Amino acid sequence: MKQEILDNIQNPSSLERLFRKSQTEFTESFNELYPEINLLPIAQFWKVRLEEDSDGKVTEIIPGVNESIAGSKNFKLIFTILAAFICGTVIKIPQIFGLDMQKFLIDNLPFVLFPALSIYYLLKFKAESRKYLIIFSIVLAAVLFMNLIPWQDSSQTRILSALHFSFITWILLGASYVSFDLSSRTGRMLFLKRNGDMLILMGVIICCGMLLIMLSVAMFSVIEVKLDKVLENYVVIYGLVSAPLIANYMIESSPKIISRVAPFISKIFTPLMLIAMTGFLTALIFFAKDPFNNREELIVFNVLLAAIIGVLIFSFSGNSENHRSVYNKILLLLSMEAMIINSIAVSAIVYRLFSFGVSPNRIAVLGANLLLFANLILITIKLIQFIRNKAAAENVESGMTVMLPYYAVWAVIIAVLMPMFFWFR
Repeated sequence: MKQEILDNIQNPSSLERLFRKSQTEFTESFNELYPEINLLPIAQFWKVRLEEDSDGKVTEIIPGVNESIAGSKNFKLIFTILAAFICGTVIKIPQIFGLDMQKFLIDNLPFVLFPALSIYYLLKFKAESRKYLIIFSIVLAAVLFMNLIPWQDSSQTRILSALHFSFITWILLGASYVSFDLSSRTGRMLFLKRNGDMLILMGVIICCGMLLIMLSVAMFSVIEVKLDKVLENYVVIYGLVSAPLIANYMIESSPKIISRVAPFISKIFTPLMLIAMTGFLTALIFFAKDPFNNREELIVFNVLLAAIIGVLIFSFSGNSENHRSVYNKILLLLSMEAMIINSIAVSAIVYRLFSFGVSPNRIAVLGANLLLFANLILITIKLIQFIRNKAAAENVESGMTVMLPYYAVWAVIIAVLMPMFFWFR
């Protein structure tokens, strides 16, 4: 994109076409180039225009997607309220009909929030009917699979299927977000960044909700009115379900809310994450139990790996303007530490497979760790090349997103085929 901008810097109509092709990519590339071209009047004009656009009046246009009702604040608000009410009511079905809450949530929770957000983006971009049909067919088939299969008591594969169907519906959400342009690197990266932005806002929303609940309990306790049942049956359920929907609404309505906060948070959090991970690896050498026989420790390793990859993706998207930026070097160190942790995790899983036999959990975790390891190798190589100024930021982003289809295929295998292979045990 940067080279295209330079080639067309004196051609206003071509610059406009590049801008409409991908607003985010154009803005990032232009801001990187601006110190070199800031004396040109047209560059000064675009600088002012892009700063004005950052107030949220212009929404991201993904290649192949036409804007539609996305600019309607009424649509966003009405959809958010209806979706929160419907999703919260679905969660309350076991209470309403006297069903087993735990089994119901395991079988159906993966098909609540992500499909609801998928519908939002399909409506936003006025998707063709076939796209609705694809999403609906896959979700319906998965719901029937989870609810009609004769699962055995304490089935491992049941929980594995539920977890991996959650990932599958998340992939469907991503497909809706990029209007099924699955090959778009820019679209994939924007989707991953959107998830990071939503997690930040969700954390803020949930913290504010908890504070409001505590204040409400304190106030009503003064007049000896108990809110326990109301909070448990309604406020907590609908509040937790609403958090991601409200976060999505806030970002869609005012992108400026998060566009300045997220990079600031990443610059603070990334060095702290590196310090924490370095401390963890040091403590691992001197104080850790045997990860080859300690299942809980192995679970922590995998949670850390997922968290580190999330930090790498989120932080790089906000600090890719400078090849030699200290933050990019911190990300490189994080990716290397993640590779060390992943190596230990893979070794431990292989050891447990040979020592304790084959089980659904061990196979699922081994496959996921091998994919994560491949992903980390790609990210580390691309980051090294980027820091040495031998690769563009786009190459690093490609390394971060290229494994998504492989994760999706593995998720389908674990969610659908694994239960059959182990006879739903």
